[in-house]
Amino acid sequence: MNEDNEEETVNERTELLGNKDILTKIGGFGRYQLKELLILSPLLVGNGISTLLFVFVLYVPNFRCAIPGWKNDTFQIHSAVQSEYVEHYIPKNNPHCMVYKWNNSELSVLENPFEEVPCNSWVYDESSVPGTAATEMNLVCSREVFQSLVNMLFMGGTFVGSLFFGVISDWKGRRVSLYLSLVLWILSSIPLYFVNDIKLLAVLRFLIGFSGNGIFMNSFILTIEIVSSPYRSLVGLISQILFSVGEIIICGIAFLERDWHMLCLLSAVIYIPCLIYWFFVNESPRWLASQGKFEEAQNIYRKIAKTNKTEFPEDDADLEEPIICNTKKGSLIDLFKSRILFSRSLIIFFNWGVINMVYYGLLFSSGDLTSNLYLSSFLSGLAEIPAYIILIFTLDRLGRKPLYCTSTILSGIACIISGFAHVWGKDLPWISTTLALIGKFAISSSFAIIFNLTTELFPTVVRNSAFGLSSSVGRIGSMLAPYIMLSGNYIPSKFGPSLPFIMFGVVSVIAGFLSLLLPETKGQNLPETIKDGELMGRTGTNKPKGY
Repeated sequence: MNEDNEEETVNERTELLGNKDILTKIGGFGRYQLKELLILSPLLVGNGISTLLFVFVLYVPNFRCAIPGWKNDTFQIHSAVQSEYVEHYIPKNNPHCMVYKWNNSELSVLENPFEEVPCNSWVYDESSVPGTAATEMNLVCSREVFQSLVNMLFMGGTFVGSLFFGVISDWKGRRVSLYLSLVLWILSSIPLYFVNDIKLLAVLRFLIGFSGNGIFMNSFILTIEIVSSPYRSLVGLISQILFSVGEIIICGIAFLERDWHMLCLLSAVIYIPCLIYWFFVNESPRWLASQGKFEEAQNIYRKIAKTNKTEFPEDDADLEEPIICNTKKGSLIDLFKSRILFSRSLIIFFNWGVINMVYYGLLFSSGDLTSNLYLSSFLSGLAEIPAYIILIFTLDRLGRKPLYCTSTILSGIACIISGFAHVWGKDLPWISTTLALIGKFAISSSFAIIFNLTTELFPTVVRNSAFGLSSSVGRIGSMLAPYIMLSGNYIPSKFGPSLPFIMFGVVSVIAGFLSLLLPETKGQNLPETIKDGELMGRTGTNKPKGY
């Protein structure tokens, strides 16, 4: 059998075992798929909890420099003497990081009362948040950069994890990759309870990001690959809703448990019962078929048919005997050799970067939407759910491309206007809050759609590797987000606080228009081979089999 005939035979066989032909016969979304989604849902919810967790852990309440020499100073003023010392030793124009130079022996201001020096101790307003990692480790003023460093390393972990677990998933399977990431996540999360050093905190946060993205990515792919074409967008959006539910849940947990050490421990233990998943979660039959493991794929399809109470198509019984031994498998190199897929990949990569940067920039600043940390974070998470619900009813009707373009541009416009509102609307903070929530609503829609779009554009033989690479490239944007938000504090102009939002807005608009160059995937079968991927979106007879 020559290579061309062999590939054609493999393609035909993979299509029978991997596309909607057999799923339509045995149930594209029945009891089996619902059971798998329910089993994996705690992992998707837990990922949302883990991602938003450090909005509370690294939260910095109102603070000022401690009165020099006053051992029992507190943020709240409790006496006239304390008030007088604050008046004399804390500059009104910069109470956070500077104190007037003072005489240590006499506890008095020196001859030049206007000479300011950096302070090295602080007092915090703990009336609403009794203590965080940021206040315990004094991550303020010159150490403020460590907040961004921890968030950047978390995103750096997701960057490496996306690529690593994407390759593992396509090499060893979705199930193996999922379980490996789950075990590593638990081992990295529990030690947070004992941490009191910023360096160790940063390392653990990197490992949590590394493994957490593997959990979400593999859970997402496992649910997508066992449903037929009409249900892919629904299942993908349900996965996103579950992530947002996790964001909302952590707000409630953080409100009830104010100790950040215990909060980290609670977020870790929710994953421990999931260790039994090895015995309950099945491998993706689509992946098995793409690897030439047709008998194993068929066994799972039989299980799907039995659970869905449908008949397995015995007319295709010849599938029971493998017709070839060597299956031609794909790699990322094959993806980049294709001019069509390479150009599409570049657009996808750029959009992933922009969406990640804007989404996580708004997420990390969610605690600043209102004066209440818990309410702000709750509203930020809640804003995502209506976006996903609307997409459930519109994504398969209107298509991926027009909705993605519209939501991304809308997010950009909202961010730009919100940026200017920070300058000219200070007396009306509800305007900035509303615009920020609109931006979060819109960018969440874009995030959900690009998950589906990426999954549907890339062929099965490289899907998880390509998905992981896209997510990894996107994480570069999320790694930049904390520093972009921080940059507003160092720009002396009154436009300083607005600059990050304007930057988010401009790149969002550019990404939205670039997405128009991608093909529409609505109603299309998942491409199985590189050739199928190249034919995606073409008209006429040049469609992959099964379209």
